[in-house]
Amino acid sequence: MIDAARAELVTAADPCFRGIDADAGLPDSMLVEPARSSDPKGPRILHFDNGHGWLKYTFVRRTEDPQIVVEEIFWQ
Repeated sequence: MIDAARAELVTAADPCFRGIDADAGLPDSMLVEPARSSDPKGPRILHFDNGHGWLKYTFVRRTEDPQIVVEEIFWQ
C-alpha cells in the first residue's frame, strides 16, 4: 500500500496538487491536502487506503532532479 501511494506521488504531474480538483487523477482511496493552510508551498499529506494511512511529504523543486522527501508515514 505504501509503495502504491509513493508511486502515485512520483508519477503525478504536480506533486504539490495545487488548485481545485488537482488530485482528481488519484485513485478513490487517496486524497492530498496541505499540512497547514497557512503554508501553501509547504508539506502535504497524502491519505491512502481509504484514510487508514497517511504520508507526510515535501516537494523540492530542482531543475534537473525534482525530489519528494517523505517525512512521516503512518498506516494502521
